[in-house]
Amino acid sequence: MEKAKGYSLWLMPSGDVYNRLAKTISQLSREYSAPNFEPHVTLIGSLIGSREEILTKTAKVASLIQPYEIRLTEVSYLDEYFRSLFVKVEETRDVLNANLRAREIFKRQEDPRYMPHLSLMYGNFSRRIKEGIIAEIGKECAMSFKARSIHLFSTSGEPKDWYRVKEFIMKEGAE
Repeated sequence: MEKAKGYSLWLMPSGDVYNRLAKTISQLSREYSAPNFEPHVTLIGSLIGSREEILTKTAKVASLIQPYEIRLTEVSYLDEYFRSLFVKVEETRDVLNANLRAREIFKRQEDPRYMPHLSLMYGNFSRRIKEGIIAEIGKECAMSFKARSIHLFSTSGEPKDWYRVKEFIMKEGAE
């Protein structure tokens, strides 16, 4: 089991999109003995610092970003624990600019290229297993949701240990 550290800023769907994705994640978790977690797109992760500093900077990020659409496109996979099986997010200007703002506020210019995605399963699984899951659930994932808030999560330890610290509502008409 891989462990994460620090805090992460998540963008989370709601309503029917949340329920459908949570059901898929939960089913895969049970079937493959993988961690269960809430559906989310990570805006920025592995944030290290005091809780107060992270809260202040997260509030600043939320004040600079207007709500925006997140469009899920296709299911894919990598040979990485936390990106084992995921749905790609269309790289729109809003999606990339939100990550850029977060990196500016958290002084993380050195980050590798942002790859927005919504994970469906964490773990170290073979290519055959992941391709089998994609064949079963389908490669296309034409869902979207409006990101209206930023959820600050403590992501230290294993996924079962993660928890929401606070939700920050994005400002309509920011900037």
